[in-house]
Amino acid sequence: VEATVPLKLFGGMQNNVVVKAQLDVVSGRRLQETYESATVMDRTVSLPQQVRYSRDLYVTYVDNDLLIVRDGSGVPEVLVRKEKTFRANWGNEP
Repeated sequence: VEATVPLKLFGGMQNNVVVKAQLDVVSGRRLQETYESATVMDRTVSLPQQVRYSRDLYVTYVDNDLLIVRDGSGVPEVLVRKEKTFRANWGNEP
């Protein structure tokens, strides 16, 4: 999973912060998100295992293009499928 956040520091140019995370299935309704790397000003930094942020996400809605999850505090997040082609051979597309 990849998230991009625009960031403007000290009134300067706007840069994007890109965070990459791994989503693991814990159960039929629960996922675990673990941040793996961050890219700031075109520099990618892999996060060491000891400082990786991790949280549980609870699925509240899912279809072919949209996934709505809530974290432990109930804050919702909307994830939109970026592409419909799968990188690995998982059989037929849903």
